[in-house]
Amino acid sequence: MDGIKANGIRVVIAENTRMASRLLADALSQNSALEAVVAASSAAESVQAISEIRPGVVLVSDELDNDAKRGFELVREIRATWPEVQVVMLLDGSKPEPVVQAFRAGAKGVFSRNESFKELAACIARVSRGEIWARSEHMAFAIAALATAPASTEVDSEALLTLSKREREVVDALAEGLSNREIGERMDLSRHTVKNYVCRIFEKLGVSTRFELMVALSRRQTTTYRKLSDEPGPSDLLPALLAAAESGVASAQFVVGHMYLYGEGIRRDKVLAYKWLLLAEQADEAFSDASRRARKKLGTELLSVQVTEAERMVSQWVGNAESSPPAREPANVGAAKAATGVA
Repeated sequence: MDGIKANGIRVVIAENTRMASRLLADALSQNSALEAVVAASSAAESVQAISEIRPGVVLVSDELDNDAKRGFELVREIRATWPEVQVVMLLDGSKPEPVVQAFRAGAKGVFSRNESFKELAACIARVSRGEIWARSEHMAFAIAALATAPASTEVDSEALLTLSKREREVVDALAEGLSNREIGERMDLSRHTVKNYVCRIFEKLGVSTRFELMVALSRRQTTTYRKLSDEPGPSDLLPALLAAAESGVASAQFVVGHMYLYGEGIRRDKVLAYKWLLLAEQADEAFSDASRRARKKLGTELLSVQVTEAERMVSQWVGNAESSPPAREPANVGAAKAATGVA
């Protein structure tokens, strides 16, 4: 593993061979917008590099360690351990299955190796700002997958029963918006142990990112919300979700709040996250407990003027809603309701 210094975005490259990784690192190092380009040729080297330099973006080959699935597994590990790090999946072609797998694993971008270095540099810059990078055909694959598998992010009771008490406590903490470090401090666990818990939870519940987990729980909890520990045992959806949230759908407000909180499919904005979580809390008791916990934790990270601004936006939204006559539901609200499980 070796690196090249410049001044800008920190990048780690995880390619399947040392030669491929080195060649790509050499090419990208010529771009002055990149601060550190680190070449790794295995999942273990990549994890070490991420831990040491905390990059803004990681480029991950779909095949790693001579395993066709290892790259996708690494993306999930990165998202669970370093949610602030953005990931771009490098693919040989544009077949639907790996593209959808990449987004489900938590990648913010999908890049084909037959595209130019100039386009790759633009991709890195965009993804580092929290934006999504995908060609139109890639987004079409992702949308088709969502349309044909509407229950893929729905958590059923049997899946929840497979969680241990400790895992249910971790899920509750994730719902509050806590980072792995904060979860470790609360539960007296190491970050490595928390990461292992998160990976197991994702696997058991059939989700790949924190955002998917929030969507899954909101679909299940539209009539009642209880902490799991109290129990016995991509971006094209954004317009629909925002439309549903603006029209007063509490589950959409809950999901949009977490999207802004985690920067999932949208630029991270804690003030807007606070706004939508507060609206969800006020709109429906089904989300009041979870929204309140996440919002209160978020409030400790904001300046008082930011909290005041978020509350002002909420008051303005409520005032507009009360003064406006009931409007016809936008057509795309149906898609958002389907995504969040609201009939």
